[in-house]
Amino acid sequence: MTKGRVLLFINPKAGRGRAVSIANELISYARKISIGCVVVEPASSAEIISDLAAALSSGEFEAVIGIGGDGLVHHAIQVLAGTSLPLYVVPAGTGNDFARSNESLTISPKAIFDAIRSKDPISVDTGAISFAGGVRKFGQILSTGFDAQVNERANQNNFVSGKMKYNLAMLAEIKKFRKIHYELEVDGKARVVEAMLIAVANGQTYGGGMRLCPMADRQDGLLDIMILHPVSKPELMKVFPKVYSGRHITHPAVEFQRARKIKISADTVAYADGERIGKLPVSIEVLPRSLRTWSGN
Repeated sequence: MTKGRVLLFINPKAGRGRAVSIANELISYARKISIGCVVVEPASSAEIISDLAAALSSGEFEAVIGIGGDGLVHHAIQVLAGTSLPLYVVPAGTGNDFARSNESLTISPKAIFDAIRSKDPISVDTGAISFAGGVRKFGQILSTGFDAQVNERANQNNFVSGKMKYNLAMLAEIKKFRKIHYELEVDGKARVVEAMLIAVANGQTYGGGMRLCPMADRQDGLLDIMILHPVSKPELMKVFPKVYSGRHITHPAVEFQRARKIKISADTVAYADGERIGKLPVSIEVLPRSLRTWSGN
């Protein structure tokens, strides 16, 4: 980009105020290098998409800098996917998996603006979810089953934060969890499976670096499907932590597929990018090279 205007899109709650601190440093540095910045700071999560869309309606911006975690990125994707406007993600949340996929975890104002001014954005795939509530796009991973139920439980705990909240929820959920009856349609081919969880991945990681689908490629025009077939509770306790390193992929109960379109039906809920989608069924399809973003700094 040249010296055009940049929109800073902030989740003020991310990182317990860390996003606001980073934004102030970026604004100060932008002034030094004569780049105009406009700040959008939604008052609530319900206003994120509408506030961003309204700010961008003028057409005056050359780039969007999102400062927050994967939830902020998830909402930004709803507006930016399918447009030519590129998104730079500054990690300031809990998981930061989209920034991790971009190999871009810096918060240095100089490094960020150097990248925006001198590097060309890349185009990556996103996924589109059709469900009872409408259509939602995602950047990283849609999950159903055990891990989605863990998310559901963790979101009900207002007394603990961060990874501890997730770990406590996992221990509580595993005591009562049962295998789920799934009906799948993968690129038009129907299939019935019993499974502990089924995930559909565009990126490799979720949950702050858990390498659920370590072979996923955000530029291959395909979505990776991971199925964890039924295992005992002790075995689930052994397998699931291996997701952090990606070593679960060799377990005989773990299956991978690739597809462009997937439909999942079951009596459970879905989460994508850590955000609640709702009850199944859901239909997912890849949107090839639909989002422009910066990678590798």
